Amino acid sequence: MPLRKSVGVLPVGIAMGLVVMIMNFVRDVWVAMPLMIVVGALAGYFVVPMNALLQHRGHILMGAGHSIAVQNFNENLSILVMLALYAAMIKADLSIYAIIVIFGLFVSASMVLVWRRHQANQREGDSLHLIGMDKPHGTAAPRPPAEH
Repeated sequence: MPLRKSVGVLPVGIAMGLVVMIMNFVRDVWVAMPLMIVVGALAGYFVVPMNALLQHRGHILMGAGHSIAVQNFNENLSILVMLALYAAMIKADLSIYAIIVIFGLFVSASMVLVWRRHQANQREGDSLHLIGMDKPHGTAAPRPPAEH
């Protein structure tokens, strides 16, 4: 998938959240396994272009090392927050079925919000130029001449 079309996978993120909720109706391991493979495939198809877009845009804005560090920090912080929310839901004695629905709805709703924001940005003007594909890789910010 070309980097310029990477935002086209946002509906896959919405679908992924909805498919996760189907797990509540599964009672057979032979149905669960293919369903989990589908969820994994949707996640991979969604995450790989999004990571490529984040890393490319980050490289343009702040350099590759800083971009990856910021992305990793945010991913780890998000994992900790989600684990804390999961622990709070378990402590509140929510059933695993309710937790699965809440998680699936959270993922889908988040992706809907991101997709709508992207569409609003596109209505205001072509925000895809921010991806930086109109410039050769590594030429976004010219460096000042070194002083001796």
